[in-house]
Amino acid sequence: MNTNCYTVITFAPVQGFIEKSRKLRDLYGSSFLISYLAEAICKEAEKHGYKVISPALIKVTQGTPNQIILKRQFDKEFDKELARESMHKAWRTVSETCRQWIEDNVKDCGKYYWHRNWQSWGNYTWEFFWGSGDTISKAREAINEAKRSRDWIGINWTGESSTLSGADGVAWPGMGIGNPQKTNRHKQKQEIADFYQRLSYKLGEAFIETAKLTIAEDKLAALMKEYGEAFVDPDEELSIPELVKRLITHQAIANKIVSNLKEQIDPNSPHRLNILTKELKPDSFSDISRLKHKDKDTKSQESHEEKYWTGWFQGDGDRMGDLLKRLSQNPKTEPDELNKFSQAMMKWGEDKFKPAIVEAEGRTVYAGGDDFMGIFYRLPEKTLPNQEFTPLTGKECVNWFASKFPSIWRQHHQPITVSVGFVWTAPNVPQRDVLQHCRLAEKSAKDSGKDRMAIRILFNGGTHIEWVCPWWCLPVLEHYQDREGTKIKPNWTHIYNDVATLESRQAFKDNTQIAEALFKIYFPDCEEWIHKLNWWVNCYKDGERTGLLGHEAKDARKEEIELFNEWFINLAKVGFHLCR
Repeated sequence: MNTNCYTVITFAPVQGFIEKSRKLRDLYGSSFLISYLAEAICKEAEKHGYKVISPALIKVTQGTPNQIILKRQFDKEFDKELARESMHKAWRTVSETCRQWIEDNVKDCGKYYWHRNWQSWGNYTWEFFWGSGDTISKAREAINEAKRSRDWIGINWTGESSTLSGADGVAWPGMGIGNPQKTNRHKQKQEIADFYQRLSYKLGEAFIETAKLTIAEDKLAALMKEYGEAFVDPDEELSIPELVKRLITHQAIANKIVSNLKEQIDPNSPHRLNILTKELKPDSFSDISRLKHKDKDTKSQESHEEKYWTGWFQGDGDRMGDLLKRLSQNPKTEPDELNKFSQAMMKWGEDKFKPAIVEAEGRTVYAGGDDFMGIFYRLPEKTLPNQEFTPLTGKECVNWFASKFPSIWRQHHQPITVSVGFVWTAPNVPQRDVLQHCRLAEKSAKDSGKDRMAIRILFNGGTHIEWVCPWWCLPVLEHYQDREGTKIKPNWTHIYNDVATLESRQAFKDNTQIAEALFKIYFPDCEEWIHKLNWWVNCYKDGERTGLLGHEAKDARKEEIELFNEWFINLAKVGFHLCR
């Protein structure tokens, strides 16, 4: 066997795994599962004499990238299938444990007909891709070709196999019985609702038992309901993969999974699952989609919830393709350099980024090397007894990114910049919409020149405004002063009204003089920042900070006059909503 050959393995959700997350708990569960499956493949490869080049394996609960690079070619079909089976076996162990726990604990809801559906999801949830070559670059080319000729199976409502399917069946005991066209929909809806009511209650009961909580009899039923809803809301209808993502974060179910994994994965993996479940237990972890214990019958409670906005962010390293291309120029050193890079980025995420987010009153959903996601929030119950609760503001979040994040990012000591999308989100926006806006905001930062941050304000009705700014210019928000020259708690209505009035009169059209003049009035300390020499700077070519509008005018999607006016107008609008 040629030991100088390389194999690249990756896997992906058949119908979207992380994207289909309704609650923050889903995000944690899906991130852990992806890390766990990647590790299962790596451990199996190491057992058979393959060296793992990337990812660097360190003790993390979430964040292991799902692209795996191995030294030595899988030149026998058995080896490729062994890698595929190690992933599927790990997934089936988790999913079957979840199914068995439900059947053992949720009674009085009829016979369970869903076994075939669970079996189908156990076999077809994940796509598996494999490619090899005598260099890492050629192995990547091979896997890209494999992705183009992908051949996978989706699961439809009744659990049958099909080449494509747009329906994720609702997981409930009767999902595998009968012809859907002849089903009494009203009766089915009632049975589904009854099942989720019982499941939620049992999850709450099991949490109290597993955590060995001592609760007064008169409060027990209410706490069972409350704790159960932290895992599964009785009003929800989840697919099998969604249900698995929730259940693995429950200590009682995690304990059974850990027991089943002992002979399949090294002891550290079950330990990390225990860490995850402890981090997400209901008495210490409040679901961000609610922020408060919900009480549908209390209008005052609903109005109280209206106050709490949250800050979601998603970031990704820039020009990773260029970095990998540079490393590939020397095939002899490429494996070691790639391994060093992977190790540096994953250690950065675990040792630098995650602690910094905790200190800033946030949570990291994942930090898988050069990509990461998290949330900033503040809860009343975390306030000290002698302090008055102050809701988190968007300005606080952006100030953290402006003042703290750039230096934190540099601590990995790797030659890459980063683009981040930040979404300041109203409390009633569905989480799936928030996640989509996070991706779109990050894309805006990338499309606008990279090495910058896109700040998006997302309102309850689904509308949004956005401002994109390079890192070096982000502190401009702190330099605002109103017409009276006030810098401490200045009135942002002044610039907001001026811009709105002038915009309605089309005063910004075909010139930048008005925008520049207003900027100098309201940001007098930053006049030089908007000098035309700062508009276009290619930091990758010139080694300097990136341009205000991007790298080169010729690459811009619009004329530079329009781009600068947009930048200033959006600064006024976003600044008003963030800082007022």
